[in-house]
Amino acid sequence: MRTMFTAAATSVLYITLTGSALAADAPAQKPIVVSEKVTVKATVEAIDHTNRVVTLKGPEGNLVELSVDPSVTRFDNLKVGDSVNASYYESVAYDIKKPGTPTAPDTITTQTGKYTGAKPGGGVTDTTVSTVTIVAIDPATPAVTIRTSDGAIQNYRVRNKEYLNDVKVGDVVVVTKKKALMIEVNATP
Repeated sequence: MRTMFTAAATSVLYITLTGSALAADAPAQKPIVVSEKVTVKATVEAIDHTNRVVTLKGPEGNLVELSVDPSVTRFDNLKVGDSVNASYYESVAYDIKKPGTPTAPDTITTQTGKYTGAKPGGGVTDTTVSTVTIVAIDPATPAVTIRTSDGAIQNYRVRNKEYLNDVKVGDVVVVTKKKALMIEVNATP
């Protein structure tokens, strides 16, 4: 299911929210949350049972091959012609902390679940919490340069220039990314 999540997220939906905003107005004391949900209806065009690969045809005729994890127990119930609804949700929250604020270590949590019934379906969620430090601010672009907890330096554009008003070099940002993919197979049309 994790492979299916990754393939669907990158190949079908092309959602990227990285670098959307890395700062918030200090008085608000609330994290900035940017989120988006996309739902796609596709048709099963081919099934490779040996390699557990499904070919889906999207609403614009595009074909995408998805690997199906062995944890999907009702894979054999899938039929060519089945209609599939896939919903992908992603949110990113940026919580600004002042320098020296204690933070928890970076974490990644994955949860999976399956639907009940004759047709296959289920979902997977990934939550990543990481802490970065702002090392430079470019208000003209607008952009920030950050250092991750493992020392990597990265640059990100900021969507809203106003988000940089009360942010200072040295501020700590706790970034929480949540991704969810839910797939439900409908009856053959």
